[in-house]
Amino acid sequence: MGSQTGGGVSTAHVNMMTDTIIANLPADGLRVVVRTLLVLCPEITGAFERETKKYITQRVASSLIPGDAIPSLVDLGKTQQIARSMLGCGLVFDSLQLFQNLVNQGTAALSRTSDSDLSDLEIFLTSVDGDIVQAMTAVQKSLFIDTGARVMNDGEQSMVKHLYQSLMDCHGTLKMTKRDFPFGRSLVSTAGILGLPRAALPDASQELYKQIALAQPPPQAQEAFQLNGRNVPRIFSGLWQMSSPAWGAASTSKIVEQFSKHVQQGFTAFDMADHYGDAEVVFGRFSSLYPHKDAIFTATKYCVFHPMAISREAVQANVSERCRRLQTEKIDLLQFHWQFYENPDYLQALQYLAEDSRVAAVGLCNFDTEHLLNVVKSGVKIHTNQVQFSLVDSRPIFEMGSACEKHDIKLLTYGTLCGGFLADKWLGKAEPDVYDGSITPSQRKYFEMIRSWGGWDLFQELLATLRTIATKHNVDISNVATRWVLDFPCVGAVIVGARMGISEHTDENLRSFGWSLDSSDQNMLEAILGRSRRVDIYKHIGDCGAEYR
Repeated sequence: MGSQTGGGVSTAHVNMMTDTIIANLPADGLRVVVRTLLVLCPEITGAFERETKKYITQRVASSLIPGDAIPSLVDLGKTQQIARSMLGCGLVFDSLQLFQNLVNQGTAALSRTSDSDLSDLEIFLTSVDGDIVQAMTAVQKSLFIDTGARVMNDGEQSMVKHLYQSLMDCHGTLKMTKRDFPFGRSLVSTAGILGLPRAALPDASQELYKQIALAQPPPQAQEAFQLNGRNVPRIFSGLWQMSSPAWGAASTSKIVEQFSKHVQQGFTAFDMADHYGDAEVVFGRFSSLYPHKDAIFTATKYCVFHPMAISREAVQANVSERCRRLQTEKIDLLQFHWQFYENPDYLQALQYLAEDSRVAAVGLCNFDTEHLLNVVKSGVKIHTNQVQFSLVDSRPIFEMGSACEKHDIKLLTYGTLCGGFLADKWLGKAEPDVYDGSITPSQRKYFEMIRSWGGWDLFQELLATLRTIATKHNVDISNVATRWVLDFPCVGAVIVGARMGISEHTDENLRSFGWSLDSSDQNMLEAILGRSRRVDIYKHIGDCGAEYR
């Protein structure tokens, strides 16, 4: 690239050979290169986002499908891509007109499509439903200010109202044609943003809900630990996948049905957050139906990602919102994330949480050891800290683990299966294309961690060793990876991500219980781990949670 400067204006050009690469590199390859550049040169992220906004803004008008058009699924998919990109670069309110367009076009398509051809269209519209839920979460985030949350201005409210009206119109149209309404989660989410009561929808799952209401008590967890006087399972079901349809999307009824299946197999603890899409809302729907509420353990989060002035009123308002969405009067565990360590007001916020009678137990999320100990010194009783912990990211073994043992704090760990890479399906496989359609956002994240840890070849050696140990214990690779973390005394539970309504792994997860790794197993694993860059990860990334700050 060459550049010239004159008269205060800096210009640059891409040389011909570089331009040839850009013009001819396959789209998936270009994505890999861009992602790598952003990892290696984070200082260009701002420029990348600015240029993306410019490009996307210019494409909005041409992405709107005319009302009299009969678009193909490919056409609808292109509009969805632009809308998703707008969400990604912060143009959340501007994206709503595209989602409204997709709702209108989807309604028309459902009305004219025969029963035999519905499948692909229904799958697509379910993904749009998930997109709109994500958009409403982004709307809510955009309203945060340093004193709490602002009210939408007239223009913003109008955009949400127009989307809501299209959803209601779709509901009315499909009711007449006796088609299933594909936007149930969207309608509830937009109504919530507007402060409207939940829409009364004809629910094809009334029989399911009756079955849940008559459910027998769940079995005792095969392994449990004590948390604030409760026996809590040592595997939590994580609901972060509900934050985005990038992990797949399902209807409310399918998600609720899977909640029920988890509970009836003894997986009664669920982890969610204020920013995991509609996870709290849908889980609240399930728990309101389930007759054995005392058997369920609900963990959610209060995450402060933006500067704010801490007050008792602001903290209590967040707790009220969590209770409203969860349809509960008491939260079993409220985990607190604070983005700005340089501001010690997190100590005051935690004090307010500890004094709120609606919060049964207070935990932390992605706190490092230094600031966890600051909380301990402040006198606030902390029960848990949620951090990343796996064979590939073992940072908690350096400082966090011993601090937690000393102060009777249990770790709740995520990323333990590296987004699903620590599994039999990846043994003997070539390094993945991280933008293949089957790769999830979690896997893209953890693939970078695998590369930092030691690379794909060493990771394959780790998988082979895990397979040897798994064969010995008659379990799967994922069970051994889970067991390795569970065997640390500082760990209370592993949080295993659950793609509710999409895939089911409860039987597999049960095989992580009832056994432990022996010294021979540990030695085999240490022979691999000792060759990794685990110490470098701790030194260069920092203690637990540093990657988010």
